[in-house]
Amino acid sequence: MRFNALFIQFHGSDLLNVYFGGELADYLIHFTNYQNPNGCGDQSWPQYDTSSRSLLTFWDGLIPITITSDTFRQDAMNVLVNVSLTHPFP
Repeated sequence: MRFNALFIQFHGSDLLNVYFGGELADYLIHFTNYQNPNGCGDQSWPQYDTSSRSLLTFWDGLIPITITSDTFRQDAMNVLVNVSLTHPFP
């Protein structure tokens, strides 16, 4: 589900996009049948890996689906990795 500037995204908001006819519904159905979300839309959903960090991103506007780079949480992830390596769980 998309929100305008008056609303914020919340955890689970993508479920509305899946189960109420949004763009994610086709990707979910294709993934369920073929173990691959690609083949149903114009945009190919890239497999995530730590070198490219590519994400399929849903936007409002003329180009609603694009590939973006997953860098918005890189600093926080680095902190978590360093803490877990410094203080491993027993």
